[in-house]
Amino acid sequence: MIPVELPASEVVICETNKTRADLYGLWLDDYDPRRALTTAQFAEAFDAGVAVVVLDGAFGDGEAEAVLDTVRSGASHCRVLGIRERSNTGPAPAYDRNIERPVFETELAECVETLFHRANYHLLLDQYYRTTVLVSAYEWQGSSDGRDNERYERLRDRAARLEGYLNGLRPRMSDEDVRAVADGITVTGVDDTDDGPSIESKYRPDECARCGRDWTGGADGEAPTVKLAAYVWRCDDCGHVDMRADPNHRHVTSFRR
Repeated sequence: MIPVELPASEVVICETNKTRADLYGLWLDDYDPRRALTTAQFAEAFDAGVAVVVLDGAFGDGEAEAVLDTVRSGASHCRVLGIRERSNTGPAPAYDRNIERPVFETELAECVETLFHRANYHLLLDQYYRTTVLVSAYEWQGSSDGRDNERYERLRDRAARLEGYLNGLRPRMSDEDVRAVADGITVTGVDDTDDGPSIESKYRPDECARCGRDWTGGADGEAPTVKLAAYVWRCDDCGHVDMRADPNHRHVTSFRR
């Protein structure tokens, strides 16, 4: 069953052979997929609301790479499932998943479901990061302006909704899925070259909530974490993502609750 109220809900099937396109569409009927038999039809079908593109490696007489470039530049959250001939011994393109013909219903459906969840988790996590950064800015700066206070409360409410969506989606994903999403997210505007201790370091946990790894720093003084955004860290060992957006320490874990 597809989760409700997810930001990216569309699937596009790029397949030159209409019979195969219709068959894949039948197998993926729960997603009500869009079909594209030509690159022009793909251009019409693709937008930022697409979560997964099922792409035949021979699509558009060699235009599959152009489709991939469009996806990467137009919707970084979107995942691409490549379908290639078994006889093709060349290197597989840089798709998120690859399957070979003959394509079977179970394999196709499972791959699309996995990538669908990854795409939406990516989009929600990115929105959550950006929202909590703004929340943190309001808390540090403070304001007595009523309009600012209203915006602050709206941002807190939005962060809470996004956290709810993330926690609702998480049980449908494996730890590998979550790590893959976290590794692929880049939050702009975060300076990783600052020298000296950060004021936010007091909110960083002393250890990973999942694997127990010490986050206080080793002999070289470097903590085994990656800073993803303000008050957001990922454990280098297990991929657990901890978000400390405010002193209440609301966070979304990367393991099953």
